[in-house]
Formats: sequence, structure tokens, C-alpha cells
Amino acid sequence: MVVRVINGEERRYPRIVLPGALSWTTHSLLALMKREWDRPVLELDQGLAAGTRPSQRMLIVILFWTLFEHHMDRFFDAALGALPPLIRADLLRRYATIGSRMDRLYKLTFDTTLEKDLADLGHGLVYGHLLKVQAKRNEFVHGNSEAIDDALVCETVERLPEVQAAWVALFNLRCTGNPSVPRVWESDLKRFKTT
Repeated sequence: MVVRVINGEERRYPRIVLPGALSWTTHSLLALMKREWDRPVLELDQGLAAGTRPSQRMLIVILFWTLFEHHMDRFFDAALGALPPLIRADLLRRYATIGSRMDRLYKLTFDTTLEKDLADLGHGLVYGHLLKVQAKRNEFVHGNSEAIDDALVCETVERLPEVQAAWVALFNLRCTGNPSVPRVWESDLKRFKTT
């Protein structure tokens, strides 16, 4: 950044970087996804895998799911922000998996479902996509390398802006406006320490 001083002399100062609306992890994961999308596809040896092959860009789906889990960590960290720290920490430990948070913890916290909230916000198709990606990612992790194919990769990339918009709308609906809620880019793990 260049700043002109009153006498006309120019001085350079370092750029000031302030936290944005999303965490650094979010920006890093999105950058990794873009890099993987832009990477050229390689010619693979035909003998590597019999039958249907996994997508060479399967990492995009894995990174997408990691991003979604990170978003939901931040979401529940904020949504439970008004609770006493030990109760909050206990709930987050008790419902530590993404599946239990998307289902049981969401119902307990808001007396509705994630699916209904997304539909009410105009993002009803996002829920089905999330379930599909979760199922395919789980299949992949448990030994079915072909579960993440090129079609799922393309769908994940195409729907990424919609998923991001849905998460922001969901966060605004359920978390914004409570002064005790940590900002979404902050890690508030120090509140979980018990003595």
C-alpha cells in the first residue's frame, strides 16, 4: 500500500490483513480445491484398476466434505455459544460426528431439521447433495475407491457456490445476532478447557 505524506513524499507500508467473514481454513480448502480442479488429468496405465476407475480429481470431493465439516464445526460452535461452557463442550463431544450433528444435535438445538431449514431458506436441494457426498465419501473411505467418480466431482464443483450460500444463510438464520457467539473465523477452543 502506498501512502502519500503531506509533503508529497511517498512511503510504503505493509498491507494490513484483517480477518474476513470466513476462517483461514475455509480459504485454504477452497484454494486446494481450485488447484486440484486446474491440475491437468494424467494418462494412467490401463492396468491400474479393473472396471470403473475412481476420478483422478477425487480429492476435490474429499476436500469439499472436509470444508463442509469445518463449516458445521463453526456453525455449532456459534449456535451453542450462549450455553455454559461445560454444557456446550459436553454436547459437542457427545455429538462429535458430522452425521449426529446434522441430525440429532440439530433437532435438539433448534427443534427442527437441517433439511427443513435449508428448504425454508430456498436451498432444499443442498441437503440431498450433502447426503449423497457423505455417502460416497464414506464408501470411498471404507474401501470402494470407485465411489467418487467424475460425475460426483463435477456435481460437487458445480454445486459448491450453492452449498456455500446455503451455509451462510443457515448461519445467519441460526447464529447471527447473538453477542456471545464467537465470530466464524475465530477458533474458540479455549472455552472447552476444563480444570
